[in-house]
Amino acid sequence: MNTRMNQACDTLFYQGMNSSQTQALKYTGAAKITASTGEIMWCEGKNNLLPIHVITNLHVGDEIADVNLQPFATYMAMLNPVNLLGVVLTGLSNWLNGFHFISAANYGEPSVVYHAPVVSNISIGQESDIESHRKKYQSWLRRDDRQSSLILYGVSRGTAATFCAFAKEKYPEVKLVILEGAIDSVENILPKRAAKICSSEYLAQKTLSMMKSGLSMFTSYREDGPSPLSCVDDYPENIPTVFVTSIKDAEVPCENTKNIAQALAGRGKNDVYLLTLNHSSHPNYMFDHQEDRDRYEAFIHAIYKKYDLEHDAGLAEKGALILDDALLSTPKNRILPCRN
Repeated sequence: MNTRMNQACDTLFYQGMNSSQTQALKYTGAAKITASTGEIMWCEGKNNLLPIHVITNLHVGDEIADVNLQPFATYMAMLNPVNLLGVVLTGLSNWLNGFHFISAANYGEPSVVYHAPVVSNISIGQESDIESHRKKYQSWLRRDDRQSSLILYGVSRGTAATFCAFAKEKYPEVKLVILEGAIDSVENILPKRAAKICSSEYLAQKTLSMMKSGLSMFTSYREDGPSPLSCVDDYPENIPTVFVTSIKDAEVPCENTKNIAQALAGRGKNDVYLLTLNHSSHPNYMFDHQEDRDRYEAFIHAIYKKYDLEHDAGLAEKGALILDDALLSTPKNRILPCRN
């Protein structure tokens, strides 16, 4: 990589639902990363596509509150069906995404090879996520080798956690925020999820009601809690913010990402960018289609170059042509409905 040394920043990454810190490997190229457990982890890619290299100085920090890296710590935990299912699904996900691991010296202790969800701590960008985000930031502050500046990077649920935490905490070292598959609010996402599952409007309404009841009963998410849309007015000014979505994203539809991007752009206090991919599913923007993968990677490096951050000069040059079309503050770039 032909890297031009502008200002170097560390990147605080916040993952999506049902993911651990391993999800960051999709964004670190071929680099080997030390997990919070001491394990070494890296990604070889998927579908004959390599992970994008848009995070150079990853700050892992503490694992978040709803991820249990010791799902079988006790005998009773081994009999918990949530733990059993979580281990199977996350282990399979790590394998399918081409993640590899080298055990730490304390083999048998917490491991990122598999995990189970802590359902009661799931809040989707609310209290537990904001607290987990703040703890990651505080652990970054304690690093002796940290850079002076920080990039915030969130994916899916991690976009809500990142947006709401930054709006509340206003970390002064942040130079740039990148949000992939961004949620505007859970209340706007759930009806689309229900409609996707059910063939009739009646069943969709029943499913929606069950989803809301399940969140209220089993998780710490609350309908009257914060969402990115409700936090727009508190979002720090003059921080460039990048949104990435895909027309083919069925989990967080592009309309929802465009909605929060437009809300922030409409305030007129931040440079706001929106990159829309054409072929990729959620959360495989780097693994579903070569053109999407390459556009995404080049675009992010062009953003880095524009704001004098460390970047790959060749990739930044390729992505430069995308910047004007992606800048929402330009009148010609008013948001249009998503189209196939």
